[in-house]
Amino acid sequence: MLQTTVDKDLELEGTLPDFCPDISRLIRVDCTPYIDSSEISGDRCLVTGRVVCSMLYETDYKNKIKSAVFSKDFSQSFDVQTQGCVNPIAEAATRCTHISCKMLSPRKFIIKPRLLLNLDVFGNTTVKTVDTLSGDNTFFKTNEIMFEKRLSPYTEDFSFEEELPLLQSEKAIGDIVLGSIRLQPPQVTLSGNDALVKSNAIIKVLYEEEGSENELVMSTKILPVSMTLSNLEVDETGKMAVSLTVTDEKVTSELDTYGENRVIKASFTARAKADMTERISELVATDLFSSDYVNKTESMTITLPTQFSEFDRTFTIDTVVVPERSFTSPLFDTDITINELTTEIVEGGVTLSGNYTVSVLGRTTEAMESFDFTGNFNEFIPIDTPENVVNVEAELFPFDYSTTMMSDGSLALRIILNAKIRTFTEDRQTIISAVINQDPVPKDKEAFAVIYYFPNSKDNLWSIAKKYYVNPSVIKDANPTAFDEREQIKSGTKMVMIKK
Repeated sequence: MLQTTVDKDLELEGTLPDFCPDISRLIRVDCTPYIDSSEISGDRCLVTGRVVCSMLYETDYKNKIKSAVFSKDFSQSFDVQTQGCVNPIAEAATRCTHISCKMLSPRKFIIKPRLLLNLDVFGNTTVKTVDTLSGDNTFFKTNEIMFEKRLSPYTEDFSFEEELPLLQSEKAIGDIVLGSIRLQPPQVTLSGNDALVKSNAIIKVLYEEEGSENELVMSTKILPVSMTLSNLEVDETGKMAVSLTVTDEKVTSELDTYGENRVIKASFTARAKADMTERISELVATDLFSSDYVNKTESMTITLPTQFSEFDRTFTIDTVVVPERSFTSPLFDTDITINELTTEIVEGGVTLSGNYTVSVLGRTTEAMESFDFTGNFNEFIPIDTPENVVNVEAELFPFDYSTTMMSDGSLALRIILNAKIRTFTEDRQTIISAVINQDPVPKDKEAFAVIYYFPNSKDNLWSIAKKYYVNPSVIKDANPTAFDEREQIKSGTKMVMIKK
């Protein structure tokens, strides 16, 4: 019904908390936006959300590395012409396309993120059609149509708290510099009206080794999580897609049983959003006639979109990048962001193309630094698609990566991406929407008669009945061997019709 995209510029002016030392040098500023709600009222849709910005910086005290996190709420209003649709549903998504930071003083700053907001509005349209149960002497040619009705999305927050011990080879934790938690794409199992959602939380902690002078360690933990969405409107015949977002996170250190700081405590909130469709079947009239009247009808053609398939594919990007200054081993972190993704249906499959950004954090010979690299991808995914596939949607997630430091200072990157692809078909069906006029049946057609009829190969039960204004059941009963299982005429058949 509506697809629109807008850029939204935000400005976050902030001051470091009292417990944070002054900023000597910025290393990296990251921005993570997420949507809270998208609600339609009249011809307006209001999208609300929050942006979380994190700063990694070098302090003026012994060049120690610290971080600070700030957030800001945002909203955006869209014009939406609902055009009489029933229960329109809005779905919004966002990502950060650009971020800048201006230092006003060692403790004050202005962060300016630019967000890309995507809004899709879906409407369920009511179509008028004739009542196939009306009239004793009116006969209908019907067809059962199948389509998917989009349901209102369901959102639920789940809280998790877990203590994760360090490996024996990992150093004890002094001060935590930076912690982040991300959720991998979920696996969803539908059972009745409940959905079991499983995922992995990737917990990354950059910390200063206990008792050291600015010796940093990066620890990555993988935590399996599961959550159940209960009493959903969808059942096993419908379709569901679940997205996960971390809306609140906190990473601290705890003492183990020996009194050492060797435990990472991760507390976070996962927001699960379920987009659902319900499979609907309806019996509609594609033709009609009456034994009492000659009907003049009005027809319309409706479009029936349906999700045809959903599947996962993986592909690999291999590239070599050259940082401005060479890193010294080891690298602390590598982060991959998909910036743009377009899909195109081509012969034999689908093409996924777009660009990505790789952020690498590590020490150079001079200091702790972060470098960003951008690249493009164009991948052909072979799939079998029917001719009536009209649209393809895809989501792309970084699944795994490896970074190898080369002797010449370059970095060899291997990125494994997981693509979740959905294809959609579109069928068209012409239906009778109304009877607009009725005239009496011609005199020669309404009298009692016994008719001997020699049909041609193009005839079928319905066309013969409509031609002579005769109940199809009467014709079939009088000629039990004249038609096949599809109600097509058998060759060489002579028929008897009794007109009453």
